[in-house]
Amino acid sequence: MIPLLEPIRSDLEQVKRLLHATLAEIGEPLGSELSETVNGGKCIRPALVILVGHLFSAPAVSFHKLATVVEVLHTASLIHDDLVDNAALRRGRETLHTSWSTGVTVLVGDALLAQAAALLAELNRPQILRVFADALRAMVAGEIEQLLTAGKAQCSREGYYRRIEAKTAALCAAAMEMASILAEADEVQIAALRRFGWELGIAFQIVDDVLDLIGDEAQLGKPAGSDLRQGLVTLPTICYLEQAKSSAVVDAVLAGQGDEKLMRTAIETICASGAVDAALEEARSHVWQGQEALILLPDGGPRQALGALIEYAVERKY
Repeated sequence: MIPLLEPIRSDLEQVKRLLHATLAEIGEPLGSELSETVNGGKCIRPALVILVGHLFSAPAVSFHKLATVVEVLHTASLIHDDLVDNAALRRGRETLHTSWSTGVTVLVGDALLAQAAALLAELNRPQILRVFADALRAMVAGEIEQLLTAGKAQCSREGYYRRIEAKTAALCAAAMEMASILAEADEVQIAALRRFGWELGIAFQIVDDVLDLIGDEAQLGKPAGSDLRQGLVTLPTICYLEQAKSSAVVDAVLAGQGDEKLMRTAIETICASGAVDAALEEARSHVWQGQEALILLPDGGPRQALGALIEYAVERKY
């Protein structure tokens, strides 16, 4: 858990207990393996839900359940993403599909999606269930588009943003919207919170893509340049390609050519070009837009914590 979430530690501990109980329903030894994996998470999405509850002084129990729903959905999406991307590591641990068959991995992800929906149904709020379904639909569409565009050396900003909006921003925005509906916020506040979650999700993903190039591998828990290795064109690479006089090295890597030495050369070339700083500046613009949305919400500790959380999205090192 990141330090700025310390004021809601007790809430997050309750969420963690619910989360582990939900994962345990998968059965052993898979339940324990999943629990170890989620222990390395930053708790940002559950924290968004909890902070909205505090923002409106709403009863905590329902928000603990909703926060668990969000984290179960996120965990299921990571299981499926890692399988599709053939990623070997997640948070420094072997991914599920490296230990289990493809069939088991797919079914575990599906089971978690079913559990998330069942938990959500207990809140008896059809409007929230609709937001959940729309977010899940968007996330799947984003993953499909990523698969269809991988390996192409050129990618538009529009295509990139479309993918990260679906893959990352959709869930953060949905978490805020579902929580605000549960808190019985008015329409203006619901829209403001959804926008905040959207901007946070975009900023967070851009920084993830930057850290994929410049982050410490031990802290990231995966090899540097994972996106390039998969042929994925992210914002730092787009910024580089837009201004590069020659992109032969990067193009070759994106096309799946070359060895580890060429990969390192491509990473160094992108980082030396100023593309990383350009991408981070775009991330900061989304932070500013998210902060702007918070102005419409009740002032106090929870709002300040949300503001600190979106700042953390661009300042973090892993």
